[in-house]
Amino acid sequence: MLFALAAIPAIIMLLWNWLIPSIIGWSAISYWQALGLFILSRLFFGGFGRHGFGHHGFGMPHGEHPHLFREKFKNMTPEERRNFIHRRFDRFPDQPEDNARPSEEK
Repeated sequence: MLFALAAIPAIIMLLWNWLIPSIIGWSAISYWQALGLFILSRLFFGGFGRHGFGHHGFGMPHGEHPHLFREKFKNMTPEERRNFIHRRFDRFPDQPEDNARPSEEK
C-alpha cells in the first residue's frame, strides 16, 4: 500500500510530463503536484473506497458491489429498470429537458 502511494504520483508525473506539454503545451509538473492531482481526482471521481483504491461507478448505489448490482438490475422488470434510471437522472436537475432522461423504449 505504501509503495502504491509513492508509485502512483510518480507514474502520473511521468505520464503528464511526457504527454501534456507536447500535446497541449502546458508545463511539466513536480512529484508533489502529481500527488495533489491524484488526490483531487480520487476525491472528484471515486474516493478511496474501503479496500484500497476502490471505485463505485457512476450511478451505482454506495456500498453495492458491481456483480451484485448487475444481478439485481437483471432481475428487475422493464418498468422497475425504467423507474430506477429515471431516479438516477433526477439527481442532475440542471440538464436540459431534452437530455434529462434517456429515451423511452419503443
